Amino acid sequence: MTSRVVSVAAVCTLLLAAAALVGCSSSHHAAKDVSEGPSPPGSARPNRLIVLGESIAGISLGDTRKSVERAFGHGKSSRRGLVRYFGGRLLVDYWFHDELTTRVKGLETRWAGVHTRSGLHVGSSRQELRALHVACAEEECSQAAGRMPDAPGTVFTIRHGKVARIEIFYG
Repeated sequence: MTSRVVSVAAVCTLLLAAAALVGCSSSHHAAKDVSEGPSPPGSARPNRLIVLGESIAGISLGDTRKSVERAFGHGKSSRRGLVRYFGGRLLVDYWFHDELTTRVKGLETRWAGVHTRSGLHVGSSRQELRALHVACAEEECSQAAGRMPDAPGTVFTIRHGKVARIEIFYG
């Protein structure tokens, strides 16, 4: 009878260990889903919020490159001044008026995983944009955050009646 108890205990231990490994594996893939490879020390996950004319996923216009790198790692540079984060889901632009800067000057995403407080995201319909009172042309809707030259704004690129890209940048 004792050997049977030991056998049952061994099987239970193996089942629990297998379940724990599957759980760890799933959470590992979920974490990698929004990051650029292995997370460097001190890197954070995006908050998945878009604030029109201001920020995407916790990175704001005007943030220093150092503060972005401290929070999210170095990202992956694709061309001068343009850095990809979260597996390429967010592009951060440090180029402004034909000059490389040390501050975020533009943000762009084609990722449906980020959204405004009202729920607007890549994949939302043109009709859903009406609630934001944006000005729309054929394939583009926009909202300026001010009247000054180079005031920040948000542009929604529309393809087939749906938002395909969201950009926030200084004019």
